[in-house]
Amino acid sequence: MSDSKLIITELYWERIQLHVKGRIENISLENYTFAFRTLTDEFHFSPTAVKLDGDTFELRFNIAILNDGNYLPSGDYLLSLYNSETADEIVAKPATELFKYPEEEELLEELNEASTENEKNNVLLAGLRKEFKRGGGNAKYAYKITPMISADVNEFVFSVVFTIPVPKPTKWQVFKNKTKEAFHTFSFNFRTGLFKSIFYTSQALVPKNGKRILFSSDSRAEIGGNFEFVLNKMKEMGIDKDYKIKMTFKPNIRLRRAFIEKFRFPYLLGSSDIIFIDDYHPMIYTVDFSEKTQVIQLWHACGAFKTVGFSRSGKQGGPFFDDRAHRNYTRAIVASDTDVPFYAEAFGIKESSILPTGVPRTDIFFDPEYKENIVTTMEQLFPETQGKQVILFAPTFRGNGANQAHYPYFKINLAKFAEYCRKNNSVVIFKMHPFIKNEFVIPEQYADVFIDASSYREVNDILFITDILITDYSSVIFEFSTLQRKMLFYAFDLEDYVSTRDFYEEYDGFVPGKIVYDFDELIKALENNDFEQEKVKPFLDKHFKYHDTNSAKRIVEEIFYN
Repeated sequence: MSDSKLIITELYWERIQLHVKGRIENISLENYTFAFRTLTDEFHFSPTAVKLDGDTFELRFNIAILNDGNYLPSGDYLLSLYNSETADEIVAKPATELFKYPEEEELLEELNEASTENEKNNVLLAGLRKEFKRGGGNAKYAYKITPMISADVNEFVFSVVFTIPVPKPTKWQVFKNKTKEAFHTFSFNFRTGLFKSIFYTSQALVPKNGKRILFSSDSRAEIGGNFEFVLNKMKEMGIDKDYKIKMTFKPNIRLRRAFIEKFRFPYLLGSSDIIFIDDYHPMIYTVDFSEKTQVIQLWHACGAFKTVGFSRSGKQGGPFFDDRAHRNYTRAIVASDTDVPFYAEAFGIKESSILPTGVPRTDIFFDPEYKENIVTTMEQLFPETQGKQVILFAPTFRGNGANQAHYPYFKINLAKFAEYCRKNNSVVIFKMHPFIKNEFVIPEQYADVFIDASSYREVNDILFITDILITDYSSVIFEFSTLQRKMLFYAFDLEDYVSTRDFYEEYDGFVPGKIVYDFDELIKALENNDFEQEKVKPFLDKHFKYHDTNSAKRIVEEIFYN
């Protein structure tokens, strides 16, 4: 129900027992259970005791034994009511009386420095923090619980941090650690030195004749994406016959190369005249190429949305001004003139080196024959979509990088989504970001209207059978805009996302569709057919200089004829 609420009105402690009082609104507790649970839904912990009195409740959590007789481990926990029959989940909200203006000077200073609404609210919640110090005063050995608004999901959580001091290492451990560190340093320097030696030797000894081409990526196992379109266009134009074309790929940036590739890759890099890459490629940035060598970045993403590269200088994970990353590209391609200054900024190269040729892999969106064929293929792969309105739910991940990537599925009201689908002859395809580690499981009762396509690699194919796209901060909006169809932007954590990631243009005025901030708004927009679709055509015209199938051709002509 849209008006169902779980509200926390009071928090207090008795020794190691956390008491949570509150009320429920428009909820029948039949089949519902209270629980602390992690944001990734990996762990659920039931209250030690539950008291119900009409529409009020009091929960008691013995923190020391909550985890099956053990203490509650570090992490962020939601308090929620979960319905095992409908898979409906209601997440607790803090009542206004929990937010109190601080008196301490340190907190007042923290409040003045807060840059987002959630940061301010967390200062107002500071009085609810509880810290246990070993022996009563050891701040280095402490267990702390902080009620706060999580920037990741824009929800009220209990953040648990257990700080345990690292014991002083023995002399043997110090020796072993230093030896291990020295070995890793030696190994890294040896591998880097070998790489550079092979590269510079091949660059010096193999004459540059302009006829050697290398396609290389640290993020794909085989040729695909922009690479494939450029290579196919070269073959179509007969250019490939005049060149020696080599390829070297690695499926994941974190994986090491196979033994033979440790020698083959730097040799090909040094001996090639034209090098195509399509993503971040760390080893390329460690060497200096000959002036006769072209390094061409066929960047995998379309358009400039979230900031990358040097646009993130001074922020976590971003390169700084003296970093070598990206700077040795001789050319990079973009979809429009609008993107030229953004990509030049991101890569740390001159704007004259950015070519607004169009992005090769978007050529298919302007090809009627391809559209017809791929729709047939997709409808055979997903027969449930035939004759239905197809909604694609394709958000980006939350968390700091690939290792922590997750999505808060509780932000999706499955029961309401399914109800909309059944009333409107619709199905939803869920295509979650490949980094997301917490798997999306479709409850059996919704299998008739929900499809999980997360394992299907190419999201562009699914776009052709999609009537409505629901996303948040994903660059898939560029490709989908070429179809000039409806979009919704479910941005429940917009302010915090902007403060940590940032965009090239202000989000509100940039995205080509209606922004909704909670799931009730999302359903309402669907029901009212309210998508602000008039924004799509201007967005398309701004971000695609060409509306044709010739992006790959323009790149080939620019590189090989000009």
